Amino acid sequence: MNQKKIIIAVVVVLALIIAFFVVQSNLTEEVFVQKTVKVPYEYFVLYAKNDKVGVVDKTGKILIEPKYTDIYIPNQSKDVFICVQDGESTVLNKEGEKIYTEYEEVSYLETSDATELVLESEVLRYKKDGFFGVLSIDGEVLTEPIYEVVASLKNKPGALLVKKDGLYGVVDLSGKEIIPTKYDSITGDEYCLQDYGYALAGYIVSTKTDTGVMYGYIDYSGKSVLGLQYETISRVLEYDHPDDIYLVVRNRGKRGVFKNGKQIIDFNYQSINYSDKSDVFIVEKSGKYGFFTNTGKKILDTKYTKYGIAGQYISVQEGENNMLYDLNGNLINKDTYLSMIEVENSSYFIAVNEEGYYNIISKDTQINEKYTYIAYAFGDYFIFTNEENNVGVLNVWTGTVIEPEYSSIVNVEGTEILEARNDAGEVTLFDSKLEKVCTISNAVVEKIDENYIRAYSDSQIEYFDKTGKSVKNTEVFKDNKLYAYSQDGKWGFRDKDGKVVVEANYDIVAAFNEYGFAGVKKDGKWGVIDETGKTVVEPSYELETYYFPNFIGKYQLELVDTLHCVEVGD
Repeated sequence: MNQKKIIIAVVVVLALIIAFFVVQSNLTEEVFVQKTVKVPYEYFVLYAKNDKVGVVDKTGKILIEPKYTDIYIPNQSKDVFICVQDGESTVLNKEGEKIYTEYEEVSYLETSDATELVLESEVLRYKKDGFFGVLSIDGEVLTEPIYEVVASLKNKPGALLVKKDGLYGVVDLSGKEIIPTKYDSITGDEYCLQDYGYALAGYIVSTKTDTGVMYGYIDYSGKSVLGLQYETISRVLEYDHPDDIYLVVRNRGKRGVFKNGKQIIDFNYQSINYSDKSDVFIVEKSGKYGFFTNTGKKILDTKYTKYGIAGQYISVQEGENNMLYDLNGNLINKDTYLSMIEVENSSYFIAVNEEGYYNIISKDTQINEKYTYIAYAFGDYFIFTNEENNVGVLNVWTGTVIEPEYSSIVNVEGTEILEARNDAGEVTLFDSKLEKVCTISNAVVEKIDENYIRAYSDSQIEYFDKTGKSVKNTEVFKDNKLYAYSQDGKWGFRDKDGKVVVEANYDIVAAFNEYGFAGVKKDGKWGVIDETGKTVVEPSYELETYYFPNFIGKYQLELVDTLHCVEVGD
């Protein structure tokens, strides 16, 4: 068998196409910021067996034949393809026509480091008369070609670093100047939120003086927060409230903390760190540690040689003494622990005692059993491993709720569902009340999106919401045209009204993906059908996959480090 392979690859994070919204909250003013919005891919880079690349669309149709050394698609929903051959680049559309030919050069802008290539999705850089300007992805001129440099700030999508007359500034994706070109350096502070990515990150700016390089800070809207008078500035990145900006600043060799431009911790320390789950600053001076709240109130003096922070508690060591305090500085107990582990529920922490056993501690209770390992699940539930290496679950207040009879138990990420496996290969799922909802032999448990998971084997598929409630596939895939059904041990597809479109002739089938294709398996081989029920590929692919295979047309869609498709077969 001569097996051909064509790989279609794109960086996964590019599935998040940037759109613009006005954010109105407790922020000081209305400004345009970026919010990531997931949209389906329209186009993919195609890697051929001859080591050349081309482009295919989401139906699997080849748009650009694979004859280039590299192709970059800045926006997966736009047919703007930057094709590179022998060091020369050409910009093509989906018809294979050259576009933007009036410029000396048109290139993409990177927004991350080389280990994970992420491109600006809304703008391009163009060159004319030896200088650079900014072009929209649709070809609109956003700035005149007046800059020596146009680059994207790393980990700050939508903020473009520009250089003019040897000095740097920043423009946004509309070409509007956010920071004037008057600084020797500008970097993003790398502040990131789940909903808005790096949109609310500010800027650390610098200028060269007779006494050295001095740094200042400008917020995301372009407002100066700290002047150019400090030796170093770094932002607290773990704090997720966008109205507050915490900056650790060094002045004359000592560090302090500013909140929204006002100093809350004096310049008195050699290092300062922040514990995000406890909202505590840890200060260090001459190898001794102390603690402040996020308002600058002192919790404990700087006199402890070791510390641990978990939830509402601080464990410290002074000489030979070990003590446990709450976040108000009140002494809780003097038990000795080798380490403390934070958990998502700040009412608890996990501690390892001097014998190596794991304990659970809160202000009101303490569990000291001979557990060799403990992991937090959710709520008041913890997963424990006993000395016989068996795994169970306990409730802090009521005791063991799942007997230790499993080889492993894990919390399905982002849900209140526990996945338990035994030595026989059976997978049992427990819901948020720790009630058993299903048991499937040799099952795969897969998160579909933020709201649903599925558990499946070679003959069974079950769907659940994130609390463990059983749901139908019609609820999970509301926009699909066809849905899997089983009859007499075989699988097929019906429409929303229950009408059979594909007879139940397959051993197992996958759900239709966002591109309108589904994998079907028969006699150990996989094939593909489209959302009309038409066969794209008869079951003929012998695939070694852990999850259900995914397809775009005849290409297998895989996810390793990048999203790519593979053509399989003779």
